[in-house]
Amino acid sequence: MADIDDKAMRTVRLNTILLGLLVTGLQFAPGMFHMGGLQAAFGFLILSTLCGVITYNESNLYVGPRGEYIEDLAEDDFPDPPWEEDLLETMAGMIAENYDDIRRNSGLLTATQATLVLGIIGAVTAVAI
Repeated sequence: MADIDDKAMRTVRLNTILLGLLVTGLQFAPGMFHMGGLQAAFGFLILSTLCGVITYNESNLYVGPRGEYIEDLAEDDFPDPPWEEDLLETMAGMIAENYDDIRRNSGLLTATQATLVLGIIGAVTAVAI
């Protein structure tokens, strides 16, 4: 998950630099851009930035049981099932939730990077025309 977050933030930073370059280029030489391609580039880069921020903000991994749960285990408040069984079931649930979070974030990262590529293609097309 840390790797996904890192890639998402690096992509957001790159988007910010590219958007700044496009705005600067538009201010100094507006005639060298095709407006349709430029608008597409801006749209894709902004969408990529939004997807990257969402990817970064959705990270919420479970790294272990909360303190209250550990205290309950220490006090042996699990008479029906043995505490070991309850702990294993709790950990299995946390692992399953982490897996779902990682899958969702990897999809969001793919969308972030795909829209970045489309934004770059749009920018190159806008200048080349």
